[in-house]
Amino acid sequence: MKARLISALSIAALAVVAAPAVQAQTAPTDYNYVGIGAGIGDLGDSDIGLAVNGKFTVADHVSLRPAVLSDLEFDADGETVFLAPVTYDFNSITPNGKLLPFVGGGLSVSTEGAGAVGPVLTAGADYRFNDNWVANGSVNWSIYGDSQVNGIVGIGYSF
Repeated sequence: MKARLISALSIAALAVVAAPAVQAQTAPTDYNYVGIGAGIGDLGDSDIGLAVNGKFTVADHVSLRPAVLSDLEFDADGETVFLAPVTYDFNSITPNGKLLPFVGGGLSVSTEGAGAVGPVLTAGADYRFNDNWVANGSVNWSIYGDSQVNGIVGIGYSF
């Protein structure tokens, strides 16, 4: 658990440290997408599950990135996590303008046991293959009771 927490904080710190070195972008940060992928990390009794996520631009460099992660065990031991972070979307860090990091925070809700609600910190990146497809990855630290660290690796359709 501590190793996961340290990994999540390290990724967030790298995103913040890299911000001043961000290059001029060739791709805008105002794209939206809906995606699907794998949820990895603390998910009930499982370490892998299904994730549905998205990105919706709210303002220049600001997005809402809702996500649902589930271990797909809908019994007393199962867990579904709902995330609603608001992120700052950095300009591209690659010359081709395709790799776009983000960092932010918001609200996390878990259905495990009696349920839990608390803040979430998130960091990650989108990789835009073209105007229609985006690969995405993020690390999420939900801070409540027994803090949870999980991640999402997926692909999204951009619109």
